[in-house]
Amino acid sequence: MNESASFPAVDLGALRVFVVLAEELNFSRTANRLLLSQPRVSQIVRELERAVGGPLFLRSSRRVEPTPLGRELLAGVTPALRDIDRAVLTARSAARGLRIGFLGPFASTLDEPIAALRHSRPEMTVQLVQAPWVDSFAGLYNGELDLLLYLSPVVEPDLVTGPTVRTYPRMVAVARNHPLAARTELTVEDLGDTGVVGPPDRAPEATVRAYWPPERTPSGRPIRRIGSARTEAEMLSAVARGDGVYVTSTAMPAHFAHPAVDYLPITGLPPARAVLVWHRNNACDRVHRFASLAQDRDAGRKYSAPAR
Repeated sequence: MNESASFPAVDLGALRVFVVLAEELNFSRTANRLLLSQPRVSQIVRELERAVGGPLFLRSSRRVEPTPLGRELLAGVTPALRDIDRAVLTARSAARGLRIGFLGPFASTLDEPIAALRHSRPEMTVQLVQAPWVDSFAGLYNGELDLLLYLSPVVEPDLVTGPTVRTYPRMVAVARNHPLAARTELTVEDLGDTGVVGPPDRAPEATVRAYWPPERTPSGRPIRRIGSARTEAEMLSAVARGDGVYVTSTAMPAHFAHPAVDYLPITGLPPARAVLVWHRNNACDRVHRFASLAQDRDAGRKYSAPAR
């Protein structure tokens, strides 16, 4: 006789409620997080306990905590649910093709690898989605994006940094009536004479350190940050108004222009490296294939997918 036949079937949704309750240790917070009523959460847990054959939580007026049986179930269920989520994400990605996010200045950076992918895999669709400078990684975390073309370095939990796609020398956007506009080239020291349009609010610290100029010039003069800008249009408008200059790369003028703004090269700053990033749970063959096609062949060792 099949021993499991004497127990009711366990619903996948009930296991998700169980895992959230084990994380929150509070029925009210669990209900709010899952958009359920608190009585419904209690009912689901009771039904799951009947299906398993024993109590999963110790309940009191002050606290909720897993029983030894609950801890054992949690240890087995958590990785299984993670595997299920990964399988669903992979299937969803396969059904829709690749969705790739990019920051505005890098709009054309992926044209060649996309063309190469379409030549080798004509059945695979590719959709490009411009990512905002604020909360750029949200699409990777919620599964809306498979890949993101972003600025190196990326220091984010659960995100994998792939190959460098292209490296761009640095430039500065300057109002045409600004005193610096008469120069043919700028240095970081010149930034001590003017304000610099700052990064968007909540921009990742690693991105700010690598892409925006330092707080001081090489001689020690402060580099003042003037406000912040969330979009390329806001950045150029601030420059045109004379609020300050904007430090960018050679990728920017290829896609964004303003009648009152010029771009000048600047020395003393590292080049901007555009890299591909993806969530570790979405490291499927399509992602690795595109990463291999997109790698800048002048950037060093050829990218290869990790061994399975």
